[in-house]
Amino acid sequence: PTALSDSALASPVRVGVGLEFTSVIAPEGGRLRGELADAYNCVIDGSGYQFDYVVLPLARLIHELRVGNLDMGLPLVHEPSRDQFATLGDAVIDSSYLRVSLPGNEVRPDGSGVRYVYVRGFAGKTILKDLRGLTIPVSQWEQAIEMLRRQRTDYVLITEKTFRAMTANSDEPFVVETVSDLEVAFYVNHSAPDLLNALNEANARCKS
Repeated sequence: PTALSDSALASPVRVGVGLEFTSVIAPEGGRLRGELADAYNCVIDGSGYQFDYVVLPLARLIHELRVGNLDMGLPLVHEPSRDQFATLGDAVIDSSYLRVSLPGNEVRPDGSGVRYVYVRGFAGKTILKDLRGLTIPVSQWEQAIEMLRRQRTDYVLITEKTFRAMTANSDEPFVVETVSDLEVAFYVNHSAPDLLNALNEANARCKS
């Protein structure tokens, strides 16, 4: 069993879970449930800390992590602006970014008139920085997929596991392309280095 440090015996760790990802991970009864939950629960259980969870929209989660109202956020990937106030933990899950479109879409992904949609606060938007065309932030993944269905956008940029969860019961003929590999982890506020170390050590044990 993990020896509890003084910090681990203190107040529970305040964890934000992204609302946009509750199709694959969400708190329920003090535990994480969903497709991604087993890997995160192994890390969390092995850290020796106690955790309190709150579900927040991704942009709000990042803000609360920045101002110190949260100690940790998940599931998150690297985004340079976040490094100013938090540290990315070691990868918990391997995934990928997808570019999703509809059959018959003739707009080139790198064309000048292309339209991309993504969820506001989503780190994957950094992939778009070198592309021409219009990039459209929305509040929820469901909005992004609906815009695609209505041909109000040409492509949706989304993580593989989120897309699979959202379309698990759909027989729609989406065109799905892998854009890049993705390491999914968590961010810990700079004020909690002991927590970060404990989580990374637990993560290493989970993978051994």
